Amino acid sequence: MRYPLEQKAETREKILSTAARSFREYGSELNGIGQVMKELGLTKGGFYRHFESKGDLYAAAVARAFEEQSNRMVAVAEAAPKGGGLRAVIEQYLSAKHLSAPGAGCPLAALAAEIARQPLEVRKRIHRSMSAYRERMLPWIPGATVEEKRGRSFILFSGMAGALVAARAIADPHARERALATARSFFLETFAGNRAA
Repeated sequence: MRYPLEQKAETREKILSTAARSFREYGSELNGIGQVMKELGLTKGGFYRHFESKGDLYAAAVARAFEEQSNRMVAVAEAAPKGGGLRAVIEQYLSAKHLSAPGAGCPLAALAAEIARQPLEVRKRIHRSMSAYRERMLPWIPGATVEEKRGRSFILFSGMAGALVAARAIADPHARERALATARSFFLETFAGNRAA
């Protein structure tokens, strides 16, 4: 027989994982708590046994999404040939696969405008998650000092997120792919010192 605390923790994890994917895929306004709970076969009322509020879930789900993205990007960078980590990260981030899978991708590219409209306390929690992601990526960012690397990291990742958002908005698949390729080439040349193949 399972202990109630273990079961509660397991249910919380399921809610968090589902919300992290669902919010990135659909946003939290259209696909809020009720939809997330329904998808898991749970009641909306049961939600409050695991989270204090919608803002609490939102901040936790976005934090989970940044952690997942960070884990993926670090794995990509570490698997790359020596000196090619940043190139691999840029190619992965600005890939057709990432373009077509917002629910499994970068929360900044999927939710930036929505995050900006959240209450201050929620934005503070999300900022901590974004900062943790940035810090994990610093070993692959060029720069003479940590502050210089942080500044470049901000420009790189916010720029790539913006390019991904804009490409997702393009209706024509060929135009979308061309826009993505142009962005990829720009970021590779500017940050990784070489052009896309």
